[in-house]
Amino acid sequence: MDMHISRKINILRAIVMGANDGIISIAGVVFGVFGASMSTWAILIAGLTATIAGTFSMATGEYVSVNAQLDSERAAKVHQQRVLAEDFAGEKAFLTANYIDEGITPVRAQALATEVMAHDALKETLALRYGIDADNLISPMQAAVASMIAFPLGAILPMVGMTVISAHYRVVATIIFVVIALILTGYFSAKFGDAPAKQSVLRNVIAGLFTMAVTYGVGLLVGM
Repeated sequence: MDMHISRKINILRAIVMGANDGIISIAGVVFGVFGASMSTWAILIAGLTATIAGTFSMATGEYVSVNAQLDSERAAKVHQQRVLAEDFAGEKAFLTANYIDEGITPVRAQALATEVMAHDALKETLALRYGIDADNLISPMQAAVASMIAFPLGAILPMVGMTVISAHYRVVATIIFVVIALILTGYFSAKFGDAPAKQSVLRNVIAGLFTMAVTYGVGLLVGM
């Protein structure tokens, strides 16, 4: 059976956010260590340690936050069940008015509301009032697993740039890798959030470059 669109969006959001956090966080760590020490081994150990910690932190954080949202959805579902039990006619009138606002004639809206309320009153009113699909509530575990996978994937590029590329080119290569990755995650996050892609990409890239610059500066001070 195909996964419902709401769950797909939840997983895709977790993937994009996890990858984006992995890129920026680990880029900041490796640049900070590079500023303090040119040692490839030190950069690698710091990057790996931060990646492991960030992976589990992101996964548990996602699990907790999505669970909070799930609790809200469940509470809304219980509340709407109670409302339907106490004022079924009022909810039917609400549906009818909504259909009329959408351009349906009053007679057809009344008939459609009667049909819908008889078939699945809870699902329709819950979706209309809260934007929640009663049969497909979000999954905290799916979001946590998606973040757990995405974070280290995002961390790979800055790690490769600072540990595998030749010392003469590693800074430039890492910046290029990170900027490309941030452009992609910024673009996809904008698409999921139905926001302007240009602003999201620009904000993402600036945040990443700023993070790298600050941590590199801190690393220089520590390494003096």
